[in-house]
Amino acid sequence: MTRNKFFSLITCALLIAAVLLCAVLPAGAAEKAQYVNPDTNFKILIIDDDKLLTDAEKQQLAAYMKPVTAYGNIAFWTTQEYASDEIDQARLKRKELFGYESAAIFVINMHIRKLTIQSYGKINDALSDSLARSITNNVSHYATAQDYYECARNAYLQMYDVVEGRTISEPMKITSYVVIACMLGLIIALAVAFSKRSNPLLQEVDPLAHGVKAEGCFEGQPQMVFVSSTVEHQEPVRVYSRSGSSCSSCSSGSSCSSCSSGSSCSSCGGGGCGSGGSSSF
Repeated sequence: MTRNKFFSLITCALLIAAVLLCAVLPAGAAEKAQYVNPDTNFKILIIDDDKLLTDAEKQQLAAYMKPVTAYGNIAFWTTQEYASDEIDQARLKRKELFGYESAAIFVINMHIRKLTIQSYGKINDALSDSLARSITNNVSHYATAQDYYECARNAYLQMYDVVEGRTISEPMKITSYVVIACMLGLIIALAVAFSKRSNPLLQEVDPLAHGVKAEGCFEGQPQMVFVSSTVEHQEPVRVYSRSGSSCSSCSSGSSCSSCSSGSSCSSCGGGGCGSGGSSSF
């Protein structure tokens, strides 16, 4: 009888220890790492929930992800989960896997047809919002063609180029600059066309210079016009500003919903927001 009680106590103790261990360890510890960098201890996680890659493709993809582990953890995740904000969804998954360690995640969301890159820490120092968006734009045609391995492989190749300080192709960024330049040129051209100085049709005609008799006065006699002026007194407008960071919700390590547009939230300190960019396919 005493022996049975002893085994029952041991079993309860083991169960309590297991529960506490699960609570203490990060959620990412439950995922099996494909690779752990022996120098930095950063790891690779490939979570293909949507079964877009074969086992052979996962092994090949991990080889292209390895160089990025010199700067942080790296993850690949495919999902069918709906998200109203794909960058916030990627941020939450990255925090679930790696906490507040330097990390980046590339997500293929088949439900909302979005490619997303979200990063934090040392990787985020080089991988800005615009660069993340450019990478997803550059590889989106692979996803459209359903070649998800090439999509992910090229994303990690370009990600490594960015953290190494090399430049990548940003055609969408150049296109936006060209559009802005054209709009500014059009505005300037319209301003010049409708200015009185450059357009003779808009210049005022002097009735005295052309010998035209003005109404109510003799020719050659200057017309005097009296204009009354009034001064309007206006009370100064008081502007009240709220103190604190616009990303105050990040400081507690929340889901950073206020940063869902992809801002870096550098003022939030260790809130774990990071940067992000996405593209449709």
